[in-house]
Amino acid sequence: MMKKYITYLLFFGFPLFGCQSKVAENSAYQQNWMQLEQQNKAIAFDADVKLSDAEISLDQKLFQIRKDFLAGAEKQKVSLYNSSFNELKPLIESSKLFEIFQSMPKGGLLHTHSGGITDAKWVIAAARKYKECYIYDQADTKDFIFGQLAFFQDGKVPKGFVSLDQKLSSEPGFEKQLTELLLLKRESLCTYSDYWIEFEKRFTRISLLLPYRPFFKEYYKKGFEDLAANKVQHVEIRCVFDELYDFQHGKYPLKTSVTDLQEVVKEIQKKYPEFSLKLIYSSFKFLDPQAVGKQLETAFELKKEFPDVISGFDLVADEAAGNSIYSFREDWAKLNELSKKYGVKMPLFLHAGESVSVFNKNMIDIASLDNPRIGHGLNLIYFPKTMELIKKQNKLVEVSPISNQVLGYVSDLRNHPARVLLSNGIQCSINSDDPSVYGYEGLGYDFWVAYVYWELDVKALKKLVFNSINYSSLNESEKKQSLTYLNKQWDDFVKEMNGRLK
Repeated sequence: MMKKYITYLLFFGFPLFGCQSKVAENSAYQQNWMQLEQQNKAIAFDADVKLSDAEISLDQKLFQIRKDFLAGAEKQKVSLYNSSFNELKPLIESSKLFEIFQSMPKGGLLHTHSGGITDAKWVIAAARKYKECYIYDQADTKDFIFGQLAFFQDGKVPKGFVSLDQKLSSEPGFEKQLTELLLLKRESLCTYSDYWIEFEKRFTRISLLLPYRPFFKEYYKKGFEDLAANKVQHVEIRCVFDELYDFQHGKYPLKTSVTDLQEVVKEIQKKYPEFSLKLIYSSFKFLDPQAVGKQLETAFELKKEFPDVISGFDLVADEAAGNSIYSFREDWAKLNELSKKYGVKMPLFLHAGESVSVFNKNMIDIASLDNPRIGHGLNLIYFPKTMELIKKQNKLVEVSPISNQVLGYVSDLRNHPARVLLSNGIQCSINSDDPSVYGYEGLGYDFWVAYVYWELDVKALKKLVFNSINYSSLNESEKKQSLTYLNKQWDDFVKEMNGRLK
């Protein structure tokens, strides 16, 4: 009997022990897997967000809507991942997700520019109303480019300029052509050309319009109205300051730009009381350090007079063509001295890493400067130690996904570097950069592409929205008031969407 038992054990027992061993190995594997998953979640940028039951319900509904949208796009053979924004814009606008994101409170727009904030078609229509508005309709010269708009008095119109109204009246097809000249589209993502040259031409074509004081006020009122209607409650503009003028009084002091914008904001607040504005004084990377130093001094002078409006300083223009941040180190070294002289601090909000090249090392400067927010930061992922420092310093990256695609930095938005930043705990916000140049208004489009291409959830959306106020230039009192409003708007949005979406 004992012999039979030993034989049975030999034939069947050892395999049983082996199975038990495999079960133990699988259990350990599973535990390791789950532990790693939790560890990854714990370092993500939105790890501290806890959703309510209502937010969890909305998250499930949005997940299903996105899933259905992607299935429909696949069924219709829509080229979703290698098409340009302009090609996909009609599809985005017809989607249920877009309707939802248009109504979602978006907090603040922390990264936009003075020349790219107001709808291009409106710009043409508004400029046309002025009899003193002219357009250059000749070939480009060193002074003017085809399609450039400007205001002139009678008898002082440069050669090559014709009345805008007369041009549009006599050539019915020209309005469409001019609109195209003010927009930048990236129709073929596979063919490279110098998009920055074309990009900058869009700003040049309206650059002579903005200093004209009557138009200046109209332009910003329209831009702010569109943003406020799109549920954006706070805006921070990279502003290139210029002396305003009109033909009755001539030039006005530089500060007139600030006081006029304050008046415009008061007008907007009659309908949108929560709306607020800060200005980031902007100069150019292609200037030399001495010229930037003078601009920095002017920024301090304005900030001393308007400490609650001027929030900081930036350098703009193509990073590949301009000077490095490091080349202005003597200017940055004078910041403390200037702060003592004027009695105000001047944080930097520098563009850095708007590049896909590892040779662009502007990101390295950021960790050593008083630079609480970073414009674009695309190549931050190439500098892991810097990324670690920026996370430790709790600095925010202002991400503009559509701009990054149109300018050719990220063709397939699924591969946007922000996905790496978010999963590594780098705080970010969603921004539109120069929406009028790309042919849209508001922030709904950028949130749409981020949600769809980056596989976000409501937890991530909420963090991105609230980051835009928490990392804004609002002072503590303003921030508290703004967050109170945003919290209510967010809760109302969640409730409304849960009631609407079944």
